[in-house]
Amino acid sequence: MGNKGFLFIFNQAAGKKKKADINALVLDRASKAGLNKDDIFLVYSTSKASSQFLIDRFSEKYRDGIAVACGGDGTVHSIVNLMIDTALTFAILPLGTGNDLYTGLYGNRSVKDQIDHIFKGKTSKTDAIYIPELDLYTMNILSVGVDANVVFQANDFKEKHKFLQKFAYMASVPKALQAGTAFDIRITARKDGAELKLMEGPYILAALCNGVMYGGGFKINPDGQVNDGLLELVYVKTMPMHKIWTVLYKFFAGNHEDLEELRNVLCDEVVYASKDGSPMVLNCDGEIYQLPKFTCQVKKHAYKRII
Repeated sequence: MGNKGFLFIFNQAAGKKKKADINALVLDRASKAGLNKDDIFLVYSTSKASSQFLIDRFSEKYRDGIAVACGGDGTVHSIVNLMIDTALTFAILPLGTGNDLYTGLYGNRSVKDQIDHIFKGKTSKTDAIYIPELDLYTMNILSVGVDANVVFQANDFKEKHKFLQKFAYMASVPKALQAGTAFDIRITARKDGAELKLMEGPYILAALCNGVMYGGGFKINPDGQVNDGLLELVYVKTMPMHKIWTVLYKFFAGNHEDLEELRNVLCDEVVYASKDGSPMVLNCDGEIYQLPKFTCQVKKHAYKRII
């Protein structure tokens, strides 16, 4: 059995024309790289189960192959969680509206250039955030607070306004703010087993970062490193409504370090808990979950990715 295989998994929402265009580009770049087209698989996935089936079959044949998530942050989140415990290398083709993890890792690298990097096969071991209560990995950023509510509203906006998806996050802020800006949650952060002192809440947001940006471009952790074995907890004390838009603008530009209500700490474990035991809206790489309490642990060098 060979080891040099490439599995490109497309989100069904990518559309037939986009997939056809990418197929042609992939095969052209593969030919120029001298690769055998029989070792390249370009497939649709319609569900988590179908993606799992594809990855399992592929990894049986190509022990050290490359699995490529072709879509946005939701597709990336799903595919990594399915292959993270295999020997496969992970890669991204950015076909979504946000592409936050991809942009944080690769900047403005074009799809064509990314395909070339995938075929070259150079890799780097990369950290992830593990949530035991969900048995789930977050590769980029997770958050609780008004920003998570924005993502929750944005997902609904995308469903209703498919041609305006790139505006979904900013368009969803007013509705998210209607739920309030004060989240009375308990946060416990640790580093090397020692508990860190945190500013008292209530908070407007509390984001745990492995990557750089989220929410369609909010650069919450501009200097983030994805392979240092550390996470950055960025949390903001609640503030008057009239300051919110200024704060959001600063976050979007990555110029929020001077906010007096903001704190950030380096850590390797964080526990979130709602004080009244009610479920919190949790945003993990753009996917929404609800839990009253959960733990986040850094998993150093959890998977290999294309660089």
